[in-house]
Amino acid sequence: MKKSTVLIALAVIMAIVAVGYFTFQKVSVTQAPIVCTLEAKICPDGSSVGREGPKCEFAACPESSAELKTYTNSEFGFEMKYPANFFDENQQPKLLSGDCNYSVFPGKCPDIKDIVANDMISQGGDAAAIKSNLSDKNYWDNPDGTKQTINNTNYCLYATGDAATGHAFNYYYFATVKNKKCAVVYLATSTTNCDFYLPLEKGNTEQEKNYNNCLTTNKNQPTILNQIISTFKFTK
Repeated sequence: MKKSTVLIALAVIMAIVAVGYFTFQKVSVTQAPIVCTLEAKICPDGSSVGREGPKCEFAACPESSAELKTYTNSEFGFEMKYPANFFDENQQPKLLSGDCNYSVFPGKCPDIKDIVANDMISQGGDAAAIKSNLSDKNYWDNPDGTKQTINNTNYCLYATGDAATGHAFNYYYFATVKNKKCAVVYLATSTTNCDFYLPLEKGNTEQEKNYNNCLTTNKNQPTILNQIISTFKFTK
């Protein structure tokens, strides 16, 4: 065999090997697993979905008749959005208003106890007991209020809560000053003690489903609540 023929054959073999190597590398890279960021999108029904697929797009929200509701208050031009089934039926979000020591705001948090008391009393509560509780600093998680800014509006957050058998309730009052009055956004949430479903019975899929749903609901609640708060808006 001529030397030139051998060289040509070697060159062809090397070319085939090179093409095979780069093809293998390309396939390996293509088949590498896709790792998406751990972000969540809140769906209208209050559940959350993460990113998935080769483009790391958010998964589709589950089909549900629940939609985002909009609460509005014409006096202050206030609005906020929230999942229709997020709040208990008897604890729907609302905006309270009334006279207060508005001149201290925003340097200090205004006193909203009378506004909160009037709302509770209007729902049939005992006036004396309510006013006594609200005047007790131990009633509040943060009796002096916590300053925060939401969509360029200054607020003071007051929070409190209580518990009943198997449930914990949290009450939030976001106070700001508009037109020489205190406008107070009221939100109330509740969580269930998921241990109620324990111990899990082997083969009881319904019990296991309820337990897992309870854990998921409690875990997602802070995220959903923060999203609701982010929709606070005054147009006046």
